Amino acid sequence: MPYIKTIPPSEATGILKQVYETGSGPSAARGKVAMVRQVQSLNPDALAAWSDLGAAIMHGPSRLTRRQREMIATVVSATNHCSY
Repeated sequence: MPYIKTIPPSEATGILKQVYETGSGPSAARGKVAMVRQVQSLNPDALAAWSDLGAAIMHGPSRLTRRQREMIATVVSATNHCSY
């Protein structure tokens, strides 16, 4: 249970529902919405922009390969003791 008020996927509407439904990653693969997205649910426009930024960084044009970008993300997450 988060300490931050969130809007759960079952109650999402509009832009928030769209962002939740277009999520990616391990949580989305299991049919869930990652808490890192849900804690931003009270500001769906900011969540949408953050999601777009993540997509651009990981999937947009770059001199780095997708594999290299994933490796960097993995090292950053491990350094930050992040579980996702």
